[in-house]
Amino acid sequence: MISIRIHGRGGQGVKKAAQILARAAYLAGYVTQDFALYGAERRGAPVTSFVRINKNKINTRGYVWNPDYILVLDDTLELACHLQGRKKTTKELINTAKDLKLDVEYCRADATGVAMEILGRNVPNIALLGAFVKIFPEIDFKHLKKAVGIELGLKHPEAVKKNLEAAKICYDKVVC
Repeated sequence: MISIRIHGRGGQGVKKAAQILARAAYLAGYVTQDFALYGAERRGAPVTSFVRINKNKINTRGYVWNPDYILVLDDTLELACHLQGRKKTTKELINTAKDLKLDVEYCRADATGVAMEILGRNVPNIALLGAFVKIFPEIDFKHLKKAVGIELGLKHPEAVKKNLEAAKICYDKVVC
């Protein structure tokens, strides 16, 4: 089983990122599970979401304490705290334009910069998922593309188009 933990702030699409990622994995032939952990439900408050992906039924419930992947949507969060529980094999993807001095290897993409340029607002979730599918071999970009279309629905075709443009830019520019 592959477990993923996503950290960010309210309003950045942390929960929606988990839903889209789980949908993309489902479209790639996996059994999935996604859920969120909320503190204060307000814009800017820390939010965590979880995704589990497996080829077989998922019987595990509860939080993901020792993830295989950690995605951080906001580099102003206390990164040392969010990197807790990592295994030696855990891979991190951080939304940042900076070269952070961390004690672990990580990948980065400036999803906020791309989202601001393409969407005009700080909602970096789908842009960062574009970078994630580049380093996550179980899901292709075509699965992400279809999942974004399903999850954002026909109500928001322009949002789908712009978010996929942002995701493709981060897919092409992720640095590991």
